[in-house]
Amino acid sequence: MAPLTRFTAGLLAIVLLAGSAVVFVRAQMLKNAPSPIVAPKITNSTFSPGAYKPQRREAILTVGLRQSDTATVSIVNNHGATVARAATKQAGTKISASWDGTLGNGERAPDGLYRFTIALKRAQRLIRIPDPMRLDATPPAITSTAKVGQRISPGLAGEMGTYTFTLTADELVHVKLDVRQIQPDGTARLIRTEPRSKWLQKRQLLWSADSGGGLLDQIGPLVGPGSYIVGWRALDRAGNLVLAPAIVEPSQLAPARVVAVETVQLTPTLEPITLLGDIELIRHRPTRVFPGAETARSKGAPSAVALPRANAGLYAIEATGGGWSGWAPEAVPGRAPVLLLTPLYSWQATNPTDADLSGFPDVPPGPLTLNRPLTVAFKQQLAALARTGAQVSSGLGRRVGAITDLAIEDQGVPRGTRVLVIYASPIWTKGLVTELQAFTRRGGTILLIDDKSLTQEATRMPNAILLGDRTPPQTDALRVVRTISEAKAALPAAAG
Repeated sequence: MAPLTRFTAGLLAIVLLAGSAVVFVRAQMLKNAPSPIVAPKITNSTFSPGAYKPQRREAILTVGLRQSDTATVSIVNNHGATVARAATKQAGTKISASWDGTLGNGERAPDGLYRFTIALKRAQRLIRIPDPMRLDATPPAITSTAKVGQRISPGLAGEMGTYTFTLTADELVHVKLDVRQIQPDGTARLIRTEPRSKWLQKRQLLWSADSGGGLLDQIGPLVGPGSYIVGWRALDRAGNLVLAPAIVEPSQLAPARVVAVETVQLTPTLEPITLLGDIELIRHRPTRVFPGAETARSKGAPSAVALPRANAGLYAIEATGGGWSGWAPEAVPGRAPVLLLTPLYSWQATNPTDADLSGFPDVPPGPLTLNRPLTVAFKQQLAALARTGAQVSSGLGRRVGAITDLAIEDQGVPRGTRVLVIYASPIWTKGLVTELQAFTRRGGTILLIDDKSLTQEATRMPNAILLGDRTPPQTDALRVVRTISEAKAALPAAAG
């Protein structure tokens, strides 16, 4: 039996060797045979399911087959383990497969490298696409050196005229500057952006109080005074977008910053708001023509410049410097028997200035600061009031002084006043009406020229008002006339 056993063992060895040779030959044939796939291409080799643009939210494989076959496309991780099945479309030898980063159990796959694999049923082949794809669902982390409470002035050199800050990212990103201005209705208007930058991790951004869409070293048209939201957008290679601010709403602007742009402006107390070292104040006496004749001029530092005392009347004060100008009223009652009410409450109620630099204009229903800078549009209201004053002065034949509603509420109507003229002054407060009643009780007359004045109540706070309902005060107790001739009859003849 032993010789037979040795023969059988030898024969078995020969068979096994022959089988191994067949397997080896087949492996060599497969190795040397052309690949069964043609021109594999991956679109979005780096992608994010939360990418800003929808077309960047999945990786897409397109590939062709040399011969018709049934293909199944799967996703393997960097360790070679299958983690998901790709969504696959096959038309003949054309295959398109996509993966949005979802695992087979429906959960989101962790960030990292993955590959497509193709299983061919007929050829009994499993082909792994060598080029990886990167799933990056994590937005870039951005740090900023942008400061709070910055002020710049258009056209000035250095930090006085340019707001500069640096952004640093934890990966390569495209960074763009975005500057927005909030409109009085609360909507945001993008006024400054720029072309896409190079891929980088650190970049200095600057804004020179200009608008436009060019490069940052190319200054566009300069903007006017106001507050602006200076932010940015950072986009990584996967399409993740970081917006600053992400939400344009009050108290939601960080890490973007609000920057005040100051030219030359005046508050109702004639306080200059400017970064210029020297300005000029000019007092005009407006009549039917605005701004009217110049009556005084003074030049100096904003903190020290002042005009001499003026006679009774309504004046338009102009502040100029650096090619800019701002305006404010000056109401001087003097001893004039007729006073024109200067409606500071009403003017500030329609003034969209952002006094607290929140990025949003101070408009109703919020409190309205009374000593904030007046806007350029205010000039038209001042001119209209000046024309009314000139008309009243001509009709009565008397000098007409002026006084603000704020001054009346604080100090009352001067004792020597006989007629108080009210025009284009819809806002009233209880304190103001109380003083008007005291004025008429001692014989004074109110000339109420229009139907819009004294039609909306407001609550007075120390230096602000809070608008309320559109409700007229009880004026029955007031001596109100509607025409200049009636007002003239109320003046003593000796006053002429």
